[in-house]
Amino acid sequence: MPIIYLLLTALLLSGCSSQQANAHKILEMDDFHAVSQAAQEMNIPIMIMFTAEHCNFCHQLERDVLNPMIRGGLYDGYAMFMRKVDLDLQRPIKFSDKETISKRNFARMYRAQVTPTVIFINAKGVPVAEPLVGTMDVQLYAGLIHQRLNIAYANMGNPMRLPISPDQMRRPLASN
Repeated sequence: MPIIYLLLTALLLSGCSSQQANAHKILEMDDFHAVSQAAQEMNIPIMIMFTAEHCNFCHQLERDVLNPMIRGGLYDGYAMFMRKVDLDLQRPIKFSDKETISKRNFARMYRAQVTPTVIFINAKGVPVAEPLVGTMDVQLYAGLIHQRLNIAYANMGNPMRLPISPDQMRRPLASN
C-alpha cells in the first residue's frame, strides 16, 4: 500500500511541476476571442510571435527573451498579453464565438511570411506598432519589444510606458 501511495504522490507532483513549468512559457494562441476581451478590458496590446518548428532563432527568442519576460511576472497580463502562433500546429484559433481560423490564415492576415515575426495588435486585431520581422540580435530584442510597446500604448491612448531597458522593469509602469 505505501508503494502505491508514493507512486501516486510522485505522479501528482510531476503533473504539477510540468504545469508550473508551462506557466512560465509563452502560451499558444488558441483563443483570440478570450485574449482580445481581456486586452480590451485592460487597454493593453497583444504581442504575437509567429513561429515554426524549423526556426532555430524562434526557439532561441522564446527561450532567452520571451519566457524570461513571462517568468518575471511583469509582462503577460500586465504590460501586454504574450502569445505565439506555431504555424506547424493544426489546431485552429477561436476567432469569435462562432468562427475559427487556421493558424496559417491568421499569419496571412498579418503578412507574417517569415518566422519569427512578432506583431503588436489591439483587442480588435488592428496593428498598433511596427512588427519585428526575422532575425536580429537576441540581446537587443527585449529593448525592441519595449520600444514597440511604448508606441502601441501611445497609439491606444494608454498612458503606460516601459523603461528603455528591461532591467529597469518594475511596477507601476503608468506615468502620472
